[in-house]
Order: sequence, then structure tokens, then C-alpha cells
Amino acid sequence: MKKPIADLHCHPSLKPHLNAEIGSIWEYRENPTVDEVFRLVSFRKLAIRGLAAKMALKTQSNLDSCLQGGNRLLFCSIYPFEREFMRPDRPFKRASLVVKWALQALLRKRYKRHIDSKLIRLITGISPSAAIRFLDQIHTPGGRVDYMQGYLDEYNYLLAAQGERPGAPQDGTRPAFRLLSDASQLPQESDENTLSGIITAEGAHAFGDYALEFLRKEMAFGDLPEAEQARLRASFRRNLAIVKDADQTAFPPFFVTFSHHFHNFLSGHSQSFAGLFSKVFNQEPGMDAGLSALGREVLELLLERGPRSARILIDTKHMSPRVRQEYYALVRQRRQQGDAIPIVSSHSAVNALDTLETAMRNNNDSRTERRSYVSKFEINLTDEDIRETFDSGGIIGICMHDGRMPGRQFKKKLRAVRAHPEKAKRLYSQMFLTNIFHIVKVNARHLQALHPGGAGEAVMQTAWDTVSLGSDNDGIVDPFNTYETAATLTDFRLKIIEAMQTQDRPYMKDFRILSLPEEKPMEPEELQALMMGLTPEAIADRVFYDNARIFLERYFTEAYRFSGAVV
Repeated sequence: MKKPIADLHCHPSLKPHLNAEIGSIWEYRENPTVDEVFRLVSFRKLAIRGLAAKMALKTQSNLDSCLQGGNRLLFCSIYPFEREFMRPDRPFKRASLVVKWALQALLRKRYKRHIDSKLIRLITGISPSAAIRFLDQIHTPGGRVDYMQGYLDEYNYLLAAQGERPGAPQDGTRPAFRLLSDASQLPQESDENTLSGIITAEGAHAFGDYALEFLRKEMAFGDLPEAEQARLRASFRRNLAIVKDADQTAFPPFFVTFSHHFHNFLSGHSQSFAGLFSKVFNQEPGMDAGLSALGREVLELLLERGPRSARILIDTKHMSPRVRQEYYALVRQRRQQGDAIPIVSSHSAVNALDTLETAMRNNNDSRTERRSYVSKFEINLTDEDIRETFDSGGIIGICMHDGRMPGRQFKKKLRAVRAHPEKAKRLYSQMFLTNIFHIVKVNARHLQALHPGGAGEAVMQTAWDTVSLGSDNDGIVDPFNTYETAATLTDFRLKIIEAMQTQDRPYMKDFRILSLPEEKPMEPEELQALMMGLTPEAIADRVFYDNARIFLERYFTEAYRFSGAVV
């Protein structure tokens, strides 16, 4: 029997709910090509072709691909597009003179609807009408955006997508998709024709009603006009009352990514764009701030629970280090009071820095990035983040990104092997396992510090409890080139097992798991010690399914979400 694969963070409904040409959530569809969108030969077309080559210009977590790749448990992240993600920062004053000139030639100094709509279609895969609707909203003076409507549109799409796959049966069977509201509804592992979805949300902005002009300014919640503060606060209270209420919402989100790419007046976010993207889109407003007064209120509202009001857990991915510090202090305080709040980081990578203070001092330094195999950006997990997550009984999903996951040294190696798919697969396995084993090493050292008299094997094996897969498929990302869609996840799992089994083979010399922060090949003795008697197959079972299932059995229950009992 093949074990299912669980993906802690993906977006199967993001593209199809905004593009009727994609027949259903099951259907694989490629985005329009550069040649289809920009028909005339031009500098713009050539430049955009180069940029687009790094993106996943296709559906990645459509259900047919998930079924093919054994991805039968999906954490379906609802994401109302942040409007600043669709508004290039013209006239690109933050860029160097040469880059500014190039961007102005490519995207113009002033807003051009026909250029931006084509760019949005190409990158996101949404329909022309949806792109134009967003742009008209963004560029209307005095415009507002009620993100809750976008959340509900995608939520209702997922509701309607439940049931058997449309069309003729495949191999005499008709696979089906259903949403879950409790871990007790998880299908049997042997049921290979049922895909299960758990609703989550990407960005707490999803529950706010914003005046667009203020999102573009470097101002805090307390700097807003009093009437705007009141309106924004009321929108969060109103909308969260709806999504948490089991009588109004059949599937309240299990967790929500509190911060995302842009300013939300709740909490500071970390820099997630680098290179040219960081000059095209302005993440600076709100970046690296702490929690606002409204942010603390919304945090408490999400964590509140009652007989018919579900607790919504907090996903720390994208939070600034300052916000993570504040949130971890709250989690520790609640734990001392007997309230278990697991920390979730659903689609992350490690930076191998020791503390959040170190990450803030590093300040996304490009010089450090050039020398490193893993990205040192503060958006990634420090050892402090890993320990806090472990202590809380939380979970970390390791992503599959070519973007914020690796540093320059990995990217250099990748360029050298890109023409050799088998070597590229080994390199991606090295990156993924380097992240996994670093988390386990940090957890193991933490356990040893907690048990100075020694801990048994069963206790030490809990160091493996927090690691899982969080691909971020369909999250408008730069994916692993050899594993671009969910259809490849079973192959990826097998390659991970093979990599652990063959670390001592000569052909793996350049692809061995690295010990961080030294970034040197892990010695066989250290590798065996960290495996703790587990076989490669058992480790893969934990990472790709078992840890997510156990996490759900503890926290995705009516008893925990509505009254506080942990299994």
C-alpha cells in the first residue's frame, strides 16, 4: 500500500476560481505563453521571457496532478491577491539608475493597463477579465478593497468543487474531493481515490477592508485617520465572527498566515522578494515592524474559541522577526497557563542563524547570501524559531523553492547541473534533506539540554515530530525545476529515500547532506546519530505524511478547536 502524501501548504483553487477557462480544480492548465500575450517582437517580450522562465507558469496542485503524485491530503490555502502584488512601483525610484532605466523601458514610467493586464495574466494564470477587474480597482482614485469578498469567492469555489471528478471515469474509477472539518474524517490510507482538503488562509489581510491609498504609505495603524482605524477594526471583527462561527461557516480555516508580502496594518512582514522583483514591487511599507494594536486584537480574536466559535491557529511564515518574538512570548505565556497553542510555519526553509536577533542584525545582507548554500534571509527559520516550534508541539512545512530557500552557492551549483536532470534531482534532494536534518539536529540538541541526565531513544525520536512537506505549489513561486507539480511528489519522495540510502556512494560526493551552519558534508557518524535508528523509509513516512496526520489528530478536532482539549 502506498502511503498518501500530505502537503501543508498549496493553492489548488487560486488559479481556477479566477479563470473559467480552467474547467475545474482537477484540470492541469498552462498559463498563456509570452508569445500569446505579447505578440509583437520587442525588447519587452524578450526580457519578460527571461523573467518568466523562472516561474511556475502552470497549475501545480490541480487535483489530477495531486492524484497522480499521491498527494491525497491538501492544506488548501485561500489567498485573496494583495493588490500591491499587481501594482509595479513606478517610476522605480528605489532601483539603481541602470535598473530603473531598464524597468521604465520594460514596464513604462506610468501605468499602462494593457501592459499590466498582460503581465498579470502571464505570471498568475488568471483570466483577462479578472486581471482588468483588479487593475481598475487598484487605479480608481479613493479605491478600497474588501479582501473578505475574495476570500469568500475562493472558499465557495472549494465548497462547490467537492464531489466526484467531472468527466468520464478513469480506469473504471471516479476519484473524489472532499473538505474535512475534523481529523476523524481523514480517509483510510488505503483509499487511493479520495483527495481530502483542509482550508487554511494566506495572509490575515483576507479579513480586512482597506483603503488602498494607505497601504502604499509608510505609516502605522495608529497613524491612520480615526475613521479609517474604526472601519478597519470593525471589518476584522465582523469578518472573523463569520469565518469562526461553525453555524455560518462549515469549514473555518485551520490556520492563517498572519503576515504576507505587503503591509496589512496588523504586523510587520519579512522581505520575500529579491533581485529584480524587489525593485518592481515595493515591500517596504510595514516591513520588519512589530505587532500593531490592531494586530494584537486580531491575534486574540483568531485564537479565541467557544462552543460554536473555532480557534484559528497562527502560521508564522512571512512574519518579521520582531513579530515572531512577540508571538512566541504569547505562546509561552499561554502554555504556562495550560493553553497549548502549536506554532505553525507552513512553507519554510532554514537560514541556520542561531537567533532572531542575529537574523535582524544580518538584515538580509546580500554579501552573506553570496557566500551561503542556504538563504540567510530573515524570512527563513532561525534555530530559535525551530526550538520554539518544537516546544509548542508545532509543525514546520519545508517548501520546494528555488527562490528564498537557497543561497547563491546552491544556485551556482544548480546552474552547473541544470542540463543534467538526474544531478539536478540529487541537488534538490540535498537541499531538502539539509533543511530537514538541520531542524532535527536543533531539536535533538534542545532535547539534550532539557534532559541533561540523558534521554531514551523514544524521547530523542520526537526531534523528528515537527518536520513535514509544505510545497507552496501554485503560490506564484520559482519551483524546483525537476519537481514542478504535485504529479512529481511520489518521485520526489523516492528520491529523498534514495539520497539517504546512498550518501556513501562516490557519485553522491557533491550531493551529500550538509551539516549547518558549517555547510560541510555531514559525517556518517552524525547522520546515523540524527536518524536515531529510523530507516530512510520511516523518515520519509514521517516527513511526507505521518507528522501532518498526528498534528491533525491533536489539534484539528472539535474538542481542541472549540473547547481546548489536546489528544
